[in-house]
Amino acid sequence: MAGMFPTFVADPNDRNRRFHGKVGPTWPASLRAAYYVALAGAVLLLLTGMLMLASGAPKDADAEFAQAFTTNMRIVAGLDILLGLTIAGCAAFFERGAKAPRRVFAAAVAVAVFVNMAGFFIGVAGWAAFAVTLVLVAALFLAFRPAANAYVDERSGDLWRSVEG
Repeated sequence: MAGMFPTFVADPNDRNRRFHGKVGPTWPASLRAAYYVALAGAVLLLLTGMLMLASGAPKDADAEFAQAFTTNMRIVAGLDILLGLTIAGCAAFFERGAKAPRRVFAAAVAVAVFVNMAGFFIGVAGWAAFAVTLVLVAALFLAFRPAANAYVDERSGDLWRSVEG
């Protein structure tokens, strides 16, 4: 039985963390859902990035504010476009069960969440930044579920498979 208090050492019999099923020839439902949610997040990133680039600075702002606003908005928009392409590219490898693209995907989601939240709090990104963040975090959650982890370990080789704990 899992312990009542959280520790840094996971209980090997914790039913919430172990995958008890068999890894089949097809990718699990959680990884498939992560693929579609990640693609939706990538489309949202691309869309918000392009819309930010097209909108520009507020018309009634003074020159100094408009220049700073435009610079910050271009940084957020450019990173959104780049991260959207990266996330879509990494999601394409989910079905193969590759480890490296899933790690790059996790890093890209972390950067995208930071950039969008920073853009929202400095005032250059709108409420769509929250929608993008929620979609990407949901995709990240689904991509690292126990069934998805077992599938990726089986497909790309787990280094610790022969080690008994």
